[in-house]
Amino acid sequence: MKRIVLPLIAGLVALGLGSAASAQSWSDPGRFSVGVGVGSNGGVGEVAYEIDPHFILRGQGAFLDFSHHFTSNDTAYSGSAHFNTGGLSLDWHPFANTFLITGGFISGDRKVDVRGQPVGGSIVINHVTYSAADIGSVSGQINYGSTVPVAGIGFDNTYVGNHHWGVRALVGVEFGRHPPTASLHANGPLASNPIVIADVQAEQQSLGHDGGAFSYYPIGQLGLTYRF
Repeated sequence: MKRIVLPLIAGLVALGLGSAASAQSWSDPGRFSVGVGVGSNGGVGEVAYEIDPHFILRGQGAFLDFSHHFTSNDTAYSGSAHFNTGGLSLDWHPFANTFLITGGFISGDRKVDVRGQPVGGSIVINHVTYSAADIGSVSGQINYGSTVPVAGIGFDNTYVGNHHWGVRALVGVEFGRHPPTASLHANGPLASNPIVIADVQAEQQSLGHDGGAFSYYPIGQLGLTYRF
């Protein structure tokens, strides 16, 4: 990890130092900016305000929905992820150039709806095989917390130099709930059977454990900004 992170930080600092000589007055051509981008957290839209050459206040929205098939505890699931959030962060430019360190929070939907269905006339719950006629499916949700902190480092030349257009790149982490909260229930004639309920509860714990791999969600963003 150090072999990746340390050269990345050094490179971002070097980019910032290289652009410092072109920096102009912090109020020219404007303190406000808007931007759009894409990243591992989906499509991104943002607005920002330059407090001074060292600090930028930023509001951002990110929208990501996708489907995925996976297996947990021998149960085959289809998952529908919804990560649609808004947040506020403060960018710190320690050298008053393009290199930044950022921190803040995001809030909104951060969940995965899951559904396990029979394969070949049967469904496996907690390593136990049930007939599809008895248990038609299991469904539930993995919740990573609606409001969580975020942090990262990056490059942003929006407020460096006398220009309107800029580029912003960021790498960081969303620090979600760990382990996430999982809920699961069975559907079918035997859904209320105590043995089935116990197996579903055990399956629920396994689902939350496996879902914990995404509690610390990596962020990578690249976007275009306009200053005014």
